[in-house]
Amino acid sequence: MLYDASRHEALTGAAWSDGAAKEQIERIAADLLAAFSPQDLWPNHPLDLDPSEADLPRANLYFGAGGVIWALERLKALGAITFEQDFGPTIATLPERSHVFTDEWGMGQTSWLMGETGLLLQHWQHDRSDAVADALYANVQANLHHPALESLLGSPGSMLAALFMAEASDDARWPALFRQAVQIVWDSMTFDAELGVWQWTQDLYGRKSQYLGAAHGVVGNVFPVLRGAHLLPPDLVQGYLERTVAILARTALRDAQGRVNWPTTPYAAQNGAKLPLVQDCHGAPGIICRLAGAPAHAELDELLSAAGELVWAAGPLIKGPGLCHGTAGNGYALLKLYRRSDDEQWLERARAFAMHAALQGEQMAAKYGRRRYTLWNGDPGLALFLQSCRDADAAFPTLDCF
Repeated sequence: MLYDASRHEALTGAAWSDGAAKEQIERIAADLLAAFSPQDLWPNHPLDLDPSEADLPRANLYFGAGGVIWALERLKALGAITFEQDFGPTIATLPERSHVFTDEWGMGQTSWLMGETGLLLQHWQHDRSDAVADALYANVQANLHHPALESLLGSPGSMLAALFMAEASDDARWPALFRQAVQIVWDSMTFDAELGVWQWTQDLYGRKSQYLGAAHGVVGNVFPVLRGAHLLPPDLVQGYLERTVAILARTALRDAQGRVNWPTTPYAAQNGAKLPLVQDCHGAPGIICRLAGAPAHAELDELLSAAGELVWAAGPLIKGPGLCHGTAGNGYALLKLYRRSDDEQWLERARAFAMHAALQGEQMAAKYGRRRYTLWNGDPGLALFLQSCRDADAAFPTLDCF
């Protein structure tokens, strides 16, 4: 078995309906807007509360107000919803408000999704001030040598801010900073003689690991390079790609049907680890979502297609409709394969996941008496996935677009 079947459930089989998807998006957005408070932001969901943390407003992009606001404004820009609320004054306060939790975590304040870097980019997009741009530059620069060496906390995540700024402004320091970050991450790879491949070692919360997936591992580190390839030397991009394909080919787990998944770490299988996960943060979906934008590559195409068959065979995740470890995140992998291959089958499958995720969202709202106000774990991410299925677009929130 390439996955734990108890983590998944069968598709409902509901037919795709653009009208139903549109109505669900509008319901979610209306609820998000009604629940907002400039002082308290959005209430925390029981599933997002750590017993060791105070029940205080969260600001970050991952499971805080920054991500909810980003989702609402993205949906508005796509023409999916309309609203009059001006979030600008709130956005200006979020970088400072994010420190309440980053100070406790002890991994720095400069991460893309969990800290203030993404929030500063969000602020700059609203006011375009030099002061905010300078603060953002300092943040990315301060994170260049973060020991995490992964996308959630480390430089591979925060370098996305430099990439998006390079595309949005004519300031030459941004592409230069992006190239510097990419080179530092490249130089941080080490050769594993036993596997015969190159990889990174992550130092997270005092524990060293070597992850493969999207949240903390190889493909999460490679994604910004592929996304920003137009700003980089072609040979460096190709080097990243070849090393990535090599480690994925070496560590791929296959079943009798030729479907593919990956363990959390290269040595997980022989160390008696549990069955591999199938979600965006670890496993086939995240690997597809981070690598589907790579240049044409026969071996990679075969791996991604086989991984997509695994995502489809496993079915929706019972955890709910979220992006990080939910049905919407897995559905984006199917959308990515549609955009890469032009095979309509993948779009149909993604839309089947969308209908199921919409039902999961309603069921969870009924169970808890409220929606889950986080981009990566809750209803805002679901709404964006539904809109992506309506548009047949595979832009993953806060990664492909910002």
